[in-house]
Amino acid sequence: MHFTRIDKRFSWTRTRFHLFVFILCGVLLSGCASVAERICVEQRTAFDIGSATMKMKTAKVDQCRAVIVDIIQKKEVKVPFAENTQNKILSREIQNKGFGELLALKKEALAQGSQNFAGVATAAFRQADNTPDFLAELKEKTGINIKLISQDDEAVLGYKAALAHSKNPPGNMIVWDIGGNSMQMIMKDGHQNYRVYRGHLASISFKNQIIEKIHRRPAGTHTSPNPIGGKNLTAALELAMNAASDVPDEIKNSIRDAGTIVVGIGGVHNQSIRKQVENNKAYAREDLFKALRDKLDLTDTQIGGHYADTDVSNLIIVLGFMNKLDIKEVHLMDVNLTDGVLIDPACW
Repeated sequence: MHFTRIDKRFSWTRTRFHLFVFILCGVLLSGCASVAERICVEQRTAFDIGSATMKMKTAKVDQCRAVIVDIIQKKEVKVPFAENTQNKILSREIQNKGFGELLALKKEALAQGSQNFAGVATAAFRQADNTPDFLAELKEKTGINIKLISQDDEAVLGYKAALAHSKNPPGNMIVWDIGGNSMQMIMKDGHQNYRVYRGHLASISFKNQIIEKIHRRPAGTHTSPNPIGGKNLTAALELAMNAASDVPDEIKNSIRDAGTIVVGIGGVHNQSIRKQVENNKAYAREDLFKALRDKLDLTDTQIGGHYADTDVSNLIIVLGFMNKLDIKEVHLMDVNLTDGVLIDPACW
């Protein structure tokens, strides 16, 4: 009996010891995970300097997993670089406006505790001859390195942003981004290689075509196509559909596959079109027709807002592409190039 009591006591002590070790390991592992998370997570601010808009996004980013953990602040301001470029030269006035707006955005980011900044410049700057000088002066005045990227890089950044934003990304996803002076559609083929449509008809260039080819006015002296006019809708749609003919067959064929989802990212889809169709998740061609019906004969003043000159023509270019490519529905995803910059190691 004496030895039995000792054995039982020893057994109970050993059990408590194992329990203590188990709990201690759990605490240590939890602490290690917490330290690793703190090491991986960094606050960053990204900028997308586009043809008509400058965007900023500040976020906590897990750089180890290349995902955005928490968005702290986002903002965009209209800076019409493309429309202030003559003979492939950015005007001094628009350059100064760009410097001022970027400094103001950086000041807001600093107030949120940001110390890490990076950004990209897109279509309007690919076309301007004085872009290198502008970006060098921009860095000198603001301390921010803005990198000029190719149209392929722009498409890939958008695709990565959409993929990272998707909790359950579809197997076949086409990401569609429309900017001021360029349009991208991008997908991965069966070998996981990117296939890209590099379009040059976009929000600003399309409204200029309406001004020049339908209204027969010089786009340089007329900045708005409104009112477009109901009688001109067919001709405007034809302009967009003709451009859509250049989309690669591989993308066209994928659109027709039942399992393919077309995802709209960027400002045209998620700011301009979203507010006009009043749908936060997706829109179909019927939604665009309905939104157009009451706006074709309106002036900029009647339309209202900072982007009144392109809102109606944006509906038309998107509808034209959807008609030509037989896109049944566009799923909205509120991401843009800043999301791609935030998670791309090459930008940091």
